[in-house]
Amino acid sequence: MRGKKILYVASNMQHINNFHLDYIKALRDAGAAVVVMARGEGADIDIPFEKKLLSPKNREARRLIGQALSTGDYDAVILNTSLAAFHVRLAMRKKKRPRVLNIVHGYLFSKNVNPIKARLLLLAERVTRGKCDEIIVMNREDLEIADRYRLAGKVTPSRGMGASVREVITPVDNIRREYFPEGSFVMCFVGELSPRKNQEFLLYALRRIKAEIPKAMLCLVGDGTERERLLQLAERLGVTESVVLVGNRTDACDFMRASDLYVSASSIEGMPFNIIEALGASRTVLASRIKGHEDIITDGVDGYLYEFGNIEDFVNKALHIYRNGALNPAALAEKYEKYSKESVFPETLRLIEEFCKG
Repeated sequence: MRGKKILYVASNMQHINNFHLDYIKALRDAGAAVVVMARGEGADIDIPFEKKLLSPKNREARRLIGQALSTGDYDAVILNTSLAAFHVRLAMRKKKRPRVLNIVHGYLFSKNVNPIKARLLLLAERVTRGKCDEIIVMNREDLEIADRYRLAGKVTPSRGMGASVREVITPVDNIRREYFPEGSFVMCFVGELSPRKNQEFLLYALRRIKAEIPKAMLCLVGDGTERERLLQLAERLGVTESVVLVGNRTDACDFMRASDLYVSASSIEGMPFNIIEALGASRTVLASRIKGHEDIITDGVDGYLYEFGNIEDFVNKALHIYRNGALNPAALAEKYEKYSKESVFPETLRLIEEFCKG
């Protein structure tokens, strides 16, 4: 790796900070010069990516990317996030360019996505596939997509970037006492408040569950554009007193530990950290049957899956868990170990290093 110059790209520094710092450090420790390109504080090259793929403002982002590529003399480019991957490849000259690795954290075209949006996102990948040498994917469905549409010369499956459940910051008893009435049955979800995470579904399900479990509570950890709309929906459904939104928290894993059931209604995922962390926190998981979730959870063994969008299926399984108790902690621990940072990091780092060595 010594002497290699690598451009490491994502659409924002939050993504880099959440998933990639250890990988960047390892590459640098091996002698590579790694330059981080993203939007936000901490980036070596701060690019003003706009979140909408085809926003006219991304023209300026592409101009700056092109300038950086023409002067950087990079041996390899490592792409993360669909937005950044598209615009970097679009800005790249086809004939004289560095080798490109696209780490796919989850293609955003799936059966649960708006079909027009899905076609647009797939088109973006197909238009720029000539500027991608290798792809690393994190679930079976994305592997099939990349192979079917020949999105790179080489496609490699992986177990993701690895996740680790964090040490206790706030004791469980303190969280239960401060946020939930005594005797509550607490369902928890950690993630951005967004349409893709589909917290709206959980509010409708909560209303149904409360008919059987009056002390059922839903705790949402995270923030995002949907916050106010979710609060308004909770009021319309009459469950405001049973919903707790705590915002972004450094002790998110402690809220998992303080819950009775970890839930997810996401419409699309890649290799979801939150599910892995919940398993590491010894929480039984009830998640939508979608890619990413299906790759981690074996239904009825180390978690439960329900049909996406099916409230009756979700409610029935939540009631089953309430009445029959949590799953065997040993099964949860075994699955957590398979996807933990300790297990996954050496494998994924090897794939990245092998690509960079050429």
